[in-house]
Amino acid sequence: MDDLERRGSTEALFRDVNERIAESAERFDADDAQFVCECADPNCTHRVEATLAEYEDVRADGTTFLLVPGHEHPDIERVVADHGRFRVVEKVQRTVRSIALRMNPRAAGAS
Repeated sequence: MDDLERRGSTEALFRDVNERIAESAERFDADDAQFVCECADPNCTHRVEATLAEYEDVRADGTTFLLVPGHEHPDIERVVADHGRFRVVEKVQRTVRSIALRMNPRAAGAS
């Protein structure tokens, strides 16, 4: 696996963790949750506080991810929203974008 594939897979795996966090929060009727940063660093342990509505806005597009400010990588993504406590990035690098779409848990037939 090359570096771009590793980075794209790491981000997609963090997104999967956040899907479970969102599901748990919904079951307990919470309005917000502590999500994991969906950056490319496999050792990142930072948390992002967001409402479930904010999280759903990020998930509306399979190429957007929730990050702690400063965890962006301009070579693979661009910031599309800055909420102060978190940023939303869109994957723009072709390999990483393809992985994000292929591994999107909300897409029909996602693997």
